[in-house]
Amino acid sequence: MRSLLTVLRRWAPGLATGQGGLGLPETLVAVGLLGTGIVALVSAMSTGSLAVGEQAQQATAQRLAAQQMETVKAAPYDATGASYATVNAPGGYAVELEVDSGIYATANIQEVTVTVLRDGTTVLMIQDYKVNR
Repeated sequence: MRSLLTVLRRWAPGLATGQGGLGLPETLVAVGLLGTGIVALVSAMSTGSLAVGEQAQQATAQRLAAQQMETVKAAPYDATGASYATVNAPGGYAVELEVDSGIYATANIQEVTVTVLRDGTTVLMIQDYKVNR
């Protein structure tokens, strides 16, 4: 088995004998490795930043949908669903409310669908029921 000194003498003769510094090939390899590492780090940070933005969008959409559903459930029962108020959404977001009273033979239950949009694209949609009690 070769010793480390033998390998150094073969690949970097100046380093093994203490007579010279780094040559051009060693410097280019070092710069290439360092550049590859920096590119990988920047790529990972970029991906992480996008993931954080996506998570923030989902959290906002979930909060808006839950607020809208709670607003509908707290309101007095309306057979048409026209009187249910919609919550105020922050800039770029919109909340749509759809109430379907004809899903069952009885008129005392409604299917409520809340859709949260961001810049016109659906981010989240939830459904629940409101019962006339």
